[in-house]
Amino acid sequence: MSFSGGLRLTDLNDYITPGQECIKPVPVKKTSRSDGSQIKVDTTGDYFEVTKDGSSTKLEAAQITLNDCLACSGCVTSAETVLITMQSHTELVSVLDENRKLHNEGRGEEAKKVVVTVAPQSRASLALKYGISTQCVAKRMTHVLKTMGVDYVLDSAFGRDITLVESAREFVRRYRASNGHVGDGQSLPVLASWCPGWVCYAEKTHASVLPWMSTTRSPQQTMGAIVKHYMAKKLQTSPDRIYHVAIMMCYDKKLEASRDDFYNDIYKTRDVDCVVTTGEFDRLLNETRVDFASVPEAPLDSLNNTDSVHASAGTSAGGGLEYILSYAARELFNIDVSPGLVAAVGKGEAHPLFEVKLVRNQSDHREITLLDPTTKQPLLQFAAVYGFRHLQNLVRKLKSKRSVYHYVEVAACPSACSNGGGQLQPEDPSPGAKKQWVANTERTYAQDTCKLPEDSVREFIYEWFGPHGLDSDDAQRLLHTQFHGVEATANPLGVSW
Repeated sequence: MSFSGGLRLTDLNDYITPGQECIKPVPVKKTSRSDGSQIKVDTTGDYFEVTKDGSSTKLEAAQITLNDCLACSGCVTSAETVLITMQSHTELVSVLDENRKLHNEGRGEEAKKVVVTVAPQSRASLALKYGISTQCVAKRMTHVLKTMGVDYVLDSAFGRDITLVESAREFVRRYRASNGHVGDGQSLPVLASWCPGWVCYAEKTHASVLPWMSTTRSPQQTMGAIVKHYMAKKLQTSPDRIYHVAIMMCYDKKLEASRDDFYNDIYKTRDVDCVVTTGEFDRLLNETRVDFASVPEAPLDSLNNTDSVHASAGTSAGGGLEYILSYAARELFNIDVSPGLVAAVGKGEAHPLFEVKLVRNQSDHREITLLDPTTKQPLLQFAAVYGFRHLQNLVRKLKSKRSVYHYVEVAACPSACSNGGGQLQPEDPSPGAKKQWVANTERTYAQDTCKLPEDSVREFIYEWFGPHGLDSDDAQRLLHTQFHGVEATANPLGVSW
């Protein structure tokens, strides 16, 4: 994978220390002689170069944004760096080549089962590029991957549906535990934790907000549990004999897969062995000279006997806000509002039970409030916060206890996961073309038929976990995770920037 050429961190260790400097290049005009110029700061904080004759020139400040810092390997430990390097489409090809070699040598029983799960956001990005439906993308990806030697190709939306159901249950438990009071303890607000960029940011800079994070696994890691536990049992093999690849919209998903929380100490294997971004998969098509626009379609593999892909109501962030608000309204207040209705209201459709506000007129920070049918007072206050600029504002409100939200859907990327760093990009690099491309990807993502998550996964849950379903000990162990605040050992004031 490739990182920004404009950022580099030398002497990589386990965390940023004073010996490690952010060295994003800044153009410096050098002269062959010194004329005795001095640097002065005026009352507004601007810097000026003042020459001996009294003339002054305003100096341009170097710009390093929060996004620059998060793109820098300074927020990534050395161990994580190795794991990221190991995760790419070339690793998938290497495993498939090894399997092929074992079969040719008559040792096929030593080959690993290869399972690939595909994110809906990745399908939408590919569908936009090739001008076909997401259903066609799913079937063509199945054909391509199985031709290469992959054994199963699954839709990670199935894991998303289980994540949605368990996330909603977790929210209701935490709401009841705090009697709906926000900020009094560690129950509310509930902060979505599906986005690994947001999790990384919170763990390494704002550990105080971690108790509010939802502990339910992300869809990627829920699929990891399904593949390495449920499927391993069904296939009568051990988890380490399955190689699980996730095709995702985001490079940060590689970091998520590499977390120690998702490592099986007994079998020495990860729930997700390799993450390939949408762009890396498209690169694989080019490298193997596959004309994706004309490849045949293959039947879809499924864990619930369906022959088509489906969506959940909401944005490409995954539909957490819409489904959890719908579920909580029904469970807590006996108010029936569907996830589809919540999604429509979020897009501007008026409804007497909802108030919607765009904070600072920004669609990347939306507030959706469910009102009491009689008094019109707020019952549930939810928000969607996308992009680090809005995340910073959210964290400030949380720390100062000024946040009124019961639940916040969080994504590090502006416009959520359609705009993930691993997605395909338009040929025109201009900001306007990029913005339109992301909007078109979002619309493509929303074109799949929506299903209620519980209808999609109900039978599977009881088959997997037994009669106690999601209340079973196994479900709580396999579908939840934890978070770890990272303390910098260095004094931040000693770091040279």
